[in-house]
Amino acid sequence: MTRKIFTAIIALLPVALHAQEIGANFNHDPEIIDLTYLRKTPVEWIRTTPYIFEYIRGEKDPSTEPGLQKVIDAQKAGYKVAFGFRWDFKKYKLPIPAPGSAEEKKYFGVAAAILERVGPYVSIFKLGNEPNLETMEPDLQVNAAGIVPLVRFTERLLNEVVLPYYKKHPALKHPDIYAGSLPALFEKVQQQKPGVAGLIRLAQENRNIRGLSIHLHISDSLEMDEAFRFVRSIMPHKPIIVPEFSLFRLYNRHVSDELGDSPAGISFASKYHYAPGMKLYEWYSKANTERVSAAEWADMFASRSWFPPHFMQTYYRYFQRYGVVLATYGFLSQSAPAKVGPKTPIWFVNPIFPMKSLQPQADGSFTPNPLWFDDFVDIVNHGNKK
Repeated sequence: MTRKIFTAIIALLPVALHAQEIGANFNHDPEIIDLTYLRKTPVEWIRTTPYIFEYIRGEKDPSTEPGLQKVIDAQKAGYKVAFGFRWDFKKYKLPIPAPGSAEEKKYFGVAAAILERVGPYVSIFKLGNEPNLETMEPDLQVNAAGIVPLVRFTERLLNEVVLPYYKKHPALKHPDIYAGSLPALFEKVQQQKPGVAGLIRLAQENRNIRGLSIHLHISDSLEMDEAFRFVRSIMPHKPIIVPEFSLFRLYNRHVSDELGDSPAGISFASKYHYAPGMKLYEWYSKANTERVSAAEWADMFASRSWFPPHFMQTYYRYFQRYGVVLATYGFLSQSAPAKVGPKTPIWFVNPIFPMKSLQPQADGSFTPNPLWFDDFVDIVNHGNKK
């Protein structure tokens, strides 16, 4: 059923006229950017969004942080960079600061210092990362003054930090600026948040903002379609970028399945000498601690009736239909917990090079993910031709 859902409504989607480039996503860890592995694929873009509170709290220095140097080195090596900050207000239980306050001046000062270092190397600047999940709830709502604090903060970041930097350096090429990145837009609870709709309207109405950034971590294509339709109901024509996408929610639904819950699963368990009653999360734990072969990895997912092969091609068709100009996909392993349980987030299935879960190749290099690698290279090449 899941496989049918992923293809059933493609023909019903509206047509877009933009190119769809595909790049490599390094999430919040620019220090893991690796040119050796980037060169094993035809990607031309990289994306990263550092945790800015690590700089605000003094844990990292904008002038010396090696991760920022990795961004610079990648651009100098010929890669285009999509860059922004993750503002973890909710993590630290912090309200968004009032305009002109000491806190805002401190935050914007750090953002400006980071931009002073990486600004010349950025092709896309993103004004946030998952703010609807990382902002305290009151700041996503309309306040007594009729303002949504998140939307005001985002616009002030643009007007007080980003635009002044590039005005001060007129010789630099001005990056395309995107509002967002907004995840889970298929959920009605997210669609009803004033902060979410407000950021989409900001992208639509502000002439200095090129478009909107969204994330598509989904369980089926109906969720992807709903997210795009919601965005296009407010921002009909401006470009969309998708810095993160995956079937993360689908994996999470099946983490407690037994390996032998189907004839194909029983065959897999027998081939690799596992008990049919072994839970999938137990197998994940084994993969993340001992590392498994690429053949076993591929065979396990092939034995799952719910796993849709070639999902990247499905994503790419949606990107074409809905005017996505750039999407970046997880490239190297980051979170791969040794102890996986029924509630562990299953991010580690995604990377193009899941080196924490797969055995290395004979020469010691990271093994490409057999689930995605060929389709990833194919859609990257397709986007590069536009």
